[in-house]
Amino acid sequence: MSKKLLVAFFIATAVAIYLLVFAPQGSNSSKEIVSTTANSPDIVVDTPKPNDVVTSPLVVKGKAKGTWYFEGQFPITLYYGVQNAFVTTNAFALGEWMTEDYVDFEVIINFPLPPENDGLLVLEKDNPSDLRELDANLSIPLRFHE
Repeated sequence: MSKKLLVAFFIATAVAIYLLVFAPQGSNSSKEIVSTTANSPDIVVDTPKPNDVVTSPLVVKGKAKGTWYFEGQFPITLYYGVQNAFVTTNAFALGEWMTEDYVDFEVIINFPLPPENDGLLVLEKDNPSDLRELDANLSIPLRFHE
């Protein structure tokens, strides 16, 4: 009987390894704020905060883990107004980015006065590999008028 249990154990282990390695890990859409733990998000934005009323130029400051950067930068897009108007630029590391620790970033975004109040700031993990499972982003809703 122990031989049957041993065979069953090996089969169960092989199936578990197969599922962990080869099974699909969800959709191809990007993940929002990848975290290593619940208390340690990969990116933290100090300013602006969600639903802040902002003007041009918009200063975006925060910190991101070094894995968020590629060549010391990552893309940021500010969506505003009508007909999907937007400005895309890069945030730059303010220190050594080749680390797994946090690295401060800052970027200044100039934009025209939008005709609508609502906008969205999207910070994207730079992913030079183009592997969709490594995508991550953080979206912050903003307001342009009071």
